[in-house]
Amino acid sequence: MMSKQGCHEGNPLVFETGGIKVYAGGTNRKGGWHKMTPMPDLAMGPIGVIHSARTIDVLPDGWKSSSTLVGGKTPIVMEIDWPDYSIPNSLGPSWWNALVEDIKINNIKTISTQCMGGHGRTGVQLAILAHLLIPKAEQTWSDAHGLITWVRGNFCDHAVEAKSQQTYVADVCGIPVGKSAIVVTETQWSNFDYSADNLLTDDELKREEALMLKEEKKAKAKKAAAKKAAAKKTKGGKAKAKTHTLDDYNELINSHIGFGKPSPKISTPIEDGWTILECCDCYHHQWRRANRNTFTTPCDKCTSDAGFVQIDHEFLDGNKTKYCKVTDNLYHQIEMYDSDVSYLGEAISRGIQIRNDKDGYTTIKIGNRYIPTHLLKTEGDEILSIRSVTNKPMPTNFRINKDIKINTER
Repeated sequence: MMSKQGCHEGNPLVFETGGIKVYAGGTNRKGGWHKMTPMPDLAMGPIGVIHSARTIDVLPDGWKSSSTLVGGKTPIVMEIDWPDYSIPNSLGPSWWNALVEDIKINNIKTISTQCMGGHGRTGVQLAILAHLLIPKAEQTWSDAHGLITWVRGNFCDHAVEAKSQQTYVADVCGIPVGKSAIVVTETQWSNFDYSADNLLTDDELKREEALMLKEEKKAKAKKAAAKKAAAKKTKGGKAKAKTHTLDDYNELINSHIGFGKPSPKISTPIEDGWTILECCDCYHHQWRRANRNTFTTPCDKCTSDAGFVQIDHEFLDGNKTKYCKVTDNLYHQIEMYDSDVSYLGEAISRGIQIRNDKDGYTTIKIGNRYIPTHLLKTEGDEILSIRSVTNKPMPTNFRINKDIKINTER
């Protein structure tokens, strides 16, 4: 890629579809919703970068001067937990799909997407919104590489800057990753003076491309293994039961009221008797027993009981949006020990034995058993299997055995 000197400025209109106009800008490049006239209906961007509506003016209530402001109403502002040169910490595909529904329901006509430089995180927002808003018949792309290329052609050659961002776009949009669209490796500090001297060498580019192809191959293999395992759980070759919400489950309960009728059952395609739920308030993922309390027990993280969505299919479909600092790989949220480290990464840090099972899943030794990393939960510093709360936890005090051979290949 070329130098970013002389790159875009302000808030250019990137695309328009269905009466909705989507703009983009970087706050370091004279952009941002606060510089738009008229102001947009919706503004979104990372926390600490996007200007919150409440920071424009702070004036006393009840004063005559406070009621004579010029500039009109401020937009709805969404501040997202989104590190520079990375992906959102908490937003999965279901959030983006719900956002598009909100945009249509609330008659949003103008949207401002932004970050500091107006490239990486702004490009991701543009790509996802374009794919979810533009009718399929009008789309010219078939994978994330094509979608990112389209965004760059309509906005800026530097849109979307990291491998994890391209993978995240593919996961959210439900499309293949495609060949790498990332040809420059940059530091995560957006005030760095980028120039042509920061381009990768040919050898570095080849290594980067080979690594991405390897990761894609591993992801495809694991996805195939997951589908194969799920197929074993279905009876007579029938399709697995539909994904449920609380409303769906209530309908099931009502339909089963009556003498001699069996109790309703929740689909459990990953683990018999267990399902993964996503909290509709904080988007935290958690394992729950599939019973009458599945959708009514408050969230483990935010204690909300506003609603949950069953997302077993997201794991089976290979949705990987969480980055592990130890293994340098992406994982599903249910495979994460905390916001920065996966269960596999934590096991490596603690020197715990690791191996792959017959279905290709990575397992770690807890007590006398090897448990797949997606079937784990935490209680304080302890890591337990969801299958039994009486399992011996992974030790927190340990001496690393340097002779342990760790095989992380799927």
